[in-house]
Amino acid sequence: MFYILISVKNLSKTYSNGVAALKNVSFELEPSCVTGYIGINGAGKSTTMKILCGMLDFDSGEVHVGDLRLPDYSTKVKQITGFVPESPELFNSLSVSEFLDFIKDIRDIEKSVFEHRKNYFAGLFGFTEYIDLPIGKLSKGNKQKILIVSSIIHNPDVILLDEPLNGLDAFTILTFQDMVSKLAKKGKTIFYCSHLLDIMEKVSDRIIILDKGEVKINETKASLKNSSDFKSLESLFRQMKEDNSQKEFSYGEVFS
Repeated sequence: MFYILISVKNLSKTYSNGVAALKNVSFELEPSCVTGYIGINGAGKSTTMKILCGMLDFDSGEVHVGDLRLPDYSTKVKQITGFVPESPELFNSLSVSEFLDFIKDIRDIEKSVFEHRKNYFAGLFGFTEYIDLPIGKLSKGNKQKILIVSSIIHNPDVILLDEPLNGLDAFTILTFQDMVSKLAKKGKTIFYCSHLLDIMEKVSDRIIILDKGEVKINETKASLKNSSDFKSLESLFRQMKEDNSQKEFSYGEVFS
């Protein structure tokens, strides 16, 4: 197993429509650590994820995944990375087994190793009975389970999670949280993006908060909790939005 330190320095990305998604973003992601990445919609989180896994170029700055510089070594970075995207595209006409076989081939996993892992994860996430069904016939939650398994079945050293809990039931979420914590303890470098602040507070060792493409907070969870004015991630997030960008529902105003 390799222990991968990810270094991001002054990363900037502006899209062709003029939207500046990232503005001189800098941070480090350490192995054996779950780093939570938090921000409102459009803050630049998914853009960061796509850059780190070699899917998207950037305008300026430096990104190193271990000793691999992006975008020069994007193919090698993809080989050691598992990525759960926010908006997945799966081959709905393939059965679950056929899709995972496809992952086996592109990840070059030895057949007996693959079969053991496939059967284990099917039992862990409860899709054994769906293994021969077309993916298109699965529920949203079961599709998400297949996506998660396909991202880690090759035992990657770097794991990027962009809203990985979409559609999952409560028991699967608990299983997933436990798995993420144990993977971190095995030396994995885990970057975890979610809007679920309570879960992020539970599983993360470090918290990075992104706002309009800029890093506003980058602290270990321990240092945040030792702060005298820290109550929870939710309260911290609310404090950052005291510029009235957070709207408040008024029943009387709309239904009176």
